[in-house]
Amino acid sequence: MLVLVVEDEPMIAASIQWELEDAGYEVLGPATGVSEAEALARQTRPDLAFIDINLAGHDEGVGLARELKARLGVPSIFVTGQLAQARQASDAALGVLPKPFNFQSLVQAVPVAQALEQGRRPARLPLGLELFAPRPVAQAS
Repeated sequence: MLVLVVEDEPMIAASIQWELEDAGYEVLGPATGVSEAEALARQTRPDLAFIDINLAGHDEGVGLARELKARLGVPSIFVTGQLAQARQASDAALGVLPKPFNFQSLVQAVPVAQALEQGRRPARLPLGLELFAPRPVAQAS
């Protein structure tokens, strides 16, 4: 599975990359900003993106998650300390893993995302991972 990491804090980005690679996942990035993340995603379509909402001091991660989902079909999980913003943008991502997080939870979030993308509800969630409720689809009258 190919995972895109979007995090502008170098130490956190390196730790996320190392933990995911150690668990056997291929990591694309880490990207430090929106344009870099979009370019990487267009070149090599990732299966999942972990996105910090606060990129370069702005809430650009929400727009990035929406863009990846709409244009490339890439699901995202927010990794952020900005819980209110994440919850307000529940349409953009599968869920949120609040900072500071346990790296084991981050790694365990990958198969949860896979299950959700396959239409299955995971039996157990990693510590701290909050899933957003799926939005109902309007039926035509």
